[in-house]
Amino acid sequence: MLIDPLFISHGAPDVLVRDTPAHHALASLALTPGTRAVLVVSAHWEADPVRVQTAPAPSTIHDFSGFGPELARAVYDAPGAPDLAAAVIERLKAAGLAAGAEPQRGRDHGAWIPLALMHPDARIPVFQVSLPASDDAAIALGKALAPLSRDRVQIIGSGALTHALGAALPAAEDAPAHPDALAFADWIRPRLASGDTDTIAGWRSAPAARFNHPTPEHFRPLLVAMAAGGGQAGTCLHQSWSRSALAMDIWRFAA
Repeated sequence: MLIDPLFISHGAPDVLVRDTPAHHALASLALTPGTRAVLVVSAHWEADPVRVQTAPAPSTIHDFSGFGPELARAVYDAPGAPDLAAAVIERLKAAGLAAGAEPQRGRDHGAWIPLALMHPDARIPVFQVSLPASDDAAIALGKALAPLSRDRVQIIGSGALTHALGAALPAAEDAPAHPDALAFADWIRPRLASGDTDTIAGWRSAPAARFNHPTPEHFRPLLVAMAAGGGQAGTCLHQSWSRSALAMDIWRFAA
């Protein structure tokens, strides 16, 4: 069974509890029946060489503050997948990528927040693979992970289509899209839909690229998911805006 890779814009942690279009989109994005495990590459775990989470029961990391007691107490207790994680390490090494086990680290909010909406009963194993330190390495990681899609593994790149926090933090949740955020989104969306991977790989020359991604870690999960899908045309499953400058896009890439 083939399970197409996903790119999820995870937004602020309170997407878990706010009544927003993105909240409802994630809650309706159920895992495919028969999914064996979920592998998440999140913007909030960078490590080079790549690390693979091998804990049998990863903890819930609250790597944020200021979002209220409900989120501070929230726990996502899906099991890990240590055997599959070990196999992924060997797969990455066979592809020429340096990789090692990470037995202690828990799940960051880029992983557990969207999964708490997508799969709230937390029965399917979820484990993370760290984000590498360059765009080229992110693409190479996605290509190396791609065969897992044919082994009932849901690959998710969790980041942000736009991530202009300086503009987003003071904005209201339902504020209209910032012009510079909209310019970048309008540039990349048709290229994702057409599978124009070469142009997307040169994203730093896109309109307002530095405004939207002053640092690249929230963009690179998109490169991972796109490469895991074989560079095929993407299908947009959801578009909305949060806090003016966070495009909450969800994309599927046919593997």
